Amino acid sequence: MAGRTTQACDACRYRKVKCENHKFPCLQCAHLNLSCTFSAAPASNKTRRRGHLVAQLRTRQAPPAIHYHASSISSALTLQPSPVTFFLDLLPHFTQFVYPLNPIIPPREIQNSITSMNNNADDAALVYASAAVTINRRHTYLTSHAEFAGLMTDLISRSLKAFREGGDCVLGPLPVNIKRVMTCIFLGICMTPFGQLDRCFAIVREGITMLQTLDIHKWKTRGSAESLCEVARWQRLYWEAYIHERALAMTPSFPRVLPPLETGLPVADPSIPAHIDVGFRRLIHLFLVQDDAFFVHWGAQHRPEEPAPKMTAHWVEHKQAQLDNDEAGTAQEADLVITRIWLRTLIWQLALGQGLLPSTPSRSPEESLSFHFPVDRLSSELRNLVDHLESVVSVGAHGHGIRQKLFDIISTVADVLALPLGPGHLEQSTVGRADDFVTVATFMLRFEGTTKEQRDYIQDKIQALQEIYTSVDFSAVMSP
Repeated sequence: MAGRTTQACDACRYRKVKCENHKFPCLQCAHLNLSCTFSAAPASNKTRRRGHLVAQLRTRQAPPAIHYHASSISSALTLQPSPVTFFLDLLPHFTQFVYPLNPIIPPREIQNSITSMNNNADDAALVYASAAVTINRRHTYLTSHAEFAGLMTDLISRSLKAFREGGDCVLGPLPVNIKRVMTCIFLGICMTPFGQLDRCFAIVREGITMLQTLDIHKWKTRGSAESLCEVARWQRLYWEAYIHERALAMTPSFPRVLPPLETGLPVADPSIPAHIDVGFRRLIHLFLVQDDAFFVHWGAQHRPEEPAPKMTAHWVEHKQAQLDNDEAGTAQEADLVITRIWLRTLIWQLALGQGLLPSTPSRSPEESLSFHFPVDRLSSELRNLVDHLESVVSVGAHGHGIRQKLFDIISTVADVLALPLGPGHLEQSTVGRADDFVTVATFMLRFEGTTKEQRDYIQDKIQALQEIYTSVDFSAVMSP
């Protein structure tokens, strides 16, 4: 596409270099593989190093390390016009920590919203929410630092205000678009670490309500490549909301309303990286295990007075087999592995609650119905994952939800290890599983975002296990 321009493009103006704009994209953007866009110049006179700015704008590269002070940023947000530089600095981190897990709005659209946020409420709401969720994922120690908590609160408040402004049309059509729905989901993610599950449920449900007005189940999956990509994106958004609602529905007071999308998994979309598409599809498969029957049994376990069909061993085995099928898939990702092990733990707990496991710690011919299944199978799977991870950041970047799942798994394993095996000496295999527990518990305690209550609970379990497994070294996870 050839043509002349009358001003420097955004990337060249932002980097303060000459824009070779005799064609589109300009020579600078073509050479550096940057998005060449033109918009009103942001009010910024701050001189920046060119190489640093190129690294910020080229979202395909690893994001640069950004060192900032939360209180100073919170103050910067009061400047007029909006501090575009702050949000652009976060964009590479959004690309690395947010988009792969939530592949709905690509970084280039976030960048476009940044340039339009002063003139469009929906863009402003999305930018503030995406910044909040990026900081949440990037800084796993969020809730243990008051300054970052204050910054998060500020961003969430600004996003909500802009979101309400964008929907302020009482007698007009309901404003429904991908930006508004995704803003709701991002805000829900950000509210969870603060323990605001009711607010999280309310804002996610608002996004779900918007989706329900569109009846995406009936959308055609034929047409031009451009229209297919847009349909695929709405379908991914539907499944994104489905996953978050299922996670919230683990609290019995938060009912679910979204059924699985009748058209199945999202149609193929070549506009997103293949590995991100594969990971997102596998995540959908995992949460499909939480079907209506699962939640009926889960609700009955927490509310015994509610009627529920009798759980069978066949149902338990079928659910574990579904998770086995996922395990045979592509290369493992930390969030997928932990989510799968967590789901296995929940199904095992349901079987235990319904009396389908032996009343004494004996072995069962069916592995998933074994009393020691969390110890024999799950702890070793988790140990294998931990041994292959480079750092806690690779798990912590997946947010509060994955850390809570990890804690739930470790707690279950500790509970089983604490039960006596019966008369005689401890079995060597179980001693080995206790060693696995030490490894994964140490990994969990390295998260700065692990709450005091969680740390105290793990330490209490360690003290109890230390009296049982005297040959295991627990020093790595003992409080100083």
